[in-house]
Amino acid sequence: MKKKDYEEELDDEIIDDEDFLDDEEIEDEEIDEDDFIEDEEEYDDEEEETPKKSKKKSSKKPMKKGTKIAIISSSVVAGVVAIVLVLIFAVLPILGIDLFEKAQSGDLADSVDFTKKLTGFAENPNSVTSKTDIAKALVYKESDMAAFYSSTKDKNLVAAQMIFASYMNLAKGHQYSYFKNQVGTTNLGENSGTLIVQRMRRQTQEFKDDTTLKIPYNHNFPSAASAVVSCKGKTSIRYVKNGKIYRIIAKAPKYDSKSGFITCDSWGKGEKYGNSEKISDSCNVTETRMNYLSLVEGMNLDNTYDMSKMKIDKPKAIFKKSSAKIEDKGDYYEIYVEVDPEVANKDADTMAFFNQDNSTTGNSANIVKCNITIQIWKCGLIKAYTVDEEWSGKVGASIISYEGTATAKSDCKYSYTDEDCKDDSITKAIWESL
Repeated sequence: MKKKDYEEELDDEIIDDEDFLDDEEIEDEEIDEDDFIEDEEEYDDEEEETPKKSKKKSSKKPMKKGTKIAIISSSVVAGVVAIVLVLIFAVLPILGIDLFEKAQSGDLADSVDFTKKLTGFAENPNSVTSKTDIAKALVYKESDMAAFYSSTKDKNLVAAQMIFASYMNLAKGHQYSYFKNQVGTTNLGENSGTLIVQRMRRQTQEFKDDTTLKIPYNHNFPSAASAVVSCKGKTSIRYVKNGKIYRIIAKAPKYDSKSGFITCDSWGKGEKYGNSEKISDSCNVTETRMNYLSLVEGMNLDNTYDMSKMKIDKPKAIFKKSSAKIEDKGDYYEIYVEVDPEVANKDADTMAFFNQDNSTTGNSANIVKCNITIQIWKCGLIKAYTVDEEWSGKVGASIISYEGTATAKSDCKYSYTDEDCKDDSITKAIWESL
């Protein structure tokens, strides 16, 4: 295969989530990552021009009035039909709208077997043998994480520091992989449905293999709303290798209710296929954060590549008072926090991330609920996390937008083993076939 988010992020974020800035100024929209409603679609208005009538005299006899009208009418009808056909079969599919697409429905799998995607997600990074010495690259070492944990400061602030430190470490670690499964309900006016988002990310110093698949399920969205919720153009692989990025678009992804996985057998070239891109462009906090929260001062969209401006000694009071719980689980820490919507919704940096990830418009977006459980290996790398969230706001493009609400539950696990991080064989095969 040839041709930055979750993540966007997912996401981190079901209405996505992984997002969606253009191929990698902040490395796409991955960003998270994660989220239900993806990036805005732009619809161009086309103007039709009628050529001026010629004033040249004709030797032909004038037609009867009724006949002339009939000819003009048939020409107009033919033109309209041609335009409609072009829209249906050419323009709309490019915009991610398929008028003949059948809604997928059925039961949802009770759970997803993460071992089918990651073989080493339970393996401590300290025991990972690799050509890449992950531990040496980390910004915050095991002693730093222990100092955070033992701090007598407010637990909410300490939790923000520990989570942010794990973001920094992941950005510097270079070799990591994760699989994220996100399921939730999206409501757009009178229309609603389930949105399933899955993201598989593999990254080393040699390549980045980032596959995001999302699909509306058991829904009654019209075609335009379905495109807003889960744009086909963002259901894709971002593959970076040899200084180039190759976006590969998934065609007709399907959901397997037995395994709980989304699969796709047909792929095509996406936008900016073969453009210049470096692996190092993905090594930033915007790419590694699990959600849209700005946890410390200076953690905003403008400082994506300047991590020195993000002050871990100045964490924000973004969590509900006394909600943080930090426990020592042996070889990892487990942190539980509840976001304070009144604080988060007034934080400009958090809302900038939020609007980017979820494609909300204007200032209508609001976080209703966001509860996080995150496990961090004592060396400082993320082990796993779950997010239970709810939000409301206006989503979509300026021409087509909807008042929407969404609930989502995300489950994500990380691995640092060579088996999970260095195997890009599936994506490579697709890339080469294109």
